[in-house]
Amino acid sequence: MSKISGRYFLAAAVLAGTTLVATAPAAAVVQTFATFSASTLAKNYRLVNSGNSAHRTEDATVYTTSTGNSGPGAAKVKFSYLIPALAPFVTDVDALYTLNGTIAKNSPIAAIGPFDQTGFSGTFSFLTTTAITVSGPGFITHTYAAGSNLLSGVFSGGTIVGNIGGTSGASFASGLSGTTISFTSDFLDFSHVNSLDRATSLTATRAPFSKHLGANGALSSFRAVTGGQFSSDPVPIVNFTAAVPEPASWALMMVGFGLVGVSVRRRQRSVVA
Repeated sequence: MSKISGRYFLAAAVLAGTTLVATAPAAAVVQTFATFSASTLAKNYRLVNSGNSAHRTEDATVYTTSTGNSGPGAAKVKFSYLIPALAPFVTDVDALYTLNGTIAKNSPIAAIGPFDQTGFSGTFSFLTTTAITVSGPGFITHTYAAGSNLLSGVFSGGTIVGNIGGTSGASFASGLSGTTISFTSDFLDFSHVNSLDRATSLTATRAPFSKHLGANGALSSFRAVTGGQFSSDPVPIVNFTAAVPEPASWALMMVGFGLVGVSVRRRQRSVVA
């Protein structure tokens, strides 16, 4: 499978809502640990071609929007963790998704058929809109305040793929294909992770990916609805290190310790008798 055809296979999986398990050399197994989807049908993603001025610093800017016609801003989305320890507490929770990126200067694409827009770099974040309480092992619970970091990242060398004249496509950034990418989260620990992957869908594009490219040879401006998923090898560890028992949990623990003490004393008296 070629590099481009492989991306189109992944794009089809993203658009179909399939959980991605990317193939990789050796024993690497990339598993999806988080997903997100648009909260409404409103366009929440924009690419704006920068024209052909000799003084431009990029071929296009890419960003999320709160409404289809607005400038850069946070888009309302539904965010989910697929990790069993977090899924009961974080599934389709409201979150604010912010993406800010650029298409590097001098990153033209072919004007016919499938396209592979390279040179995509940027940052993204998903922040909670309300407090989320997570229960962990040993009666440990922790409440993450509104505005906590569900997932953030930095990437470079990513791509946008699709078909000229089409209305759907996808964007990828994977460490397995040479992209530089990193993730951070208040909920997850990525310190042991070797490979990361970001795959997002682009649907209902307006206008369809133009047959007439931008003046600089990169994609023409468009708007779309975006969703997607994030993967790693191995999956990140749930971060319970900062969690402390809540007062109610402490009370339950103390009751438990008391019952254990009563049981021990009863056994001791039985032995003496």
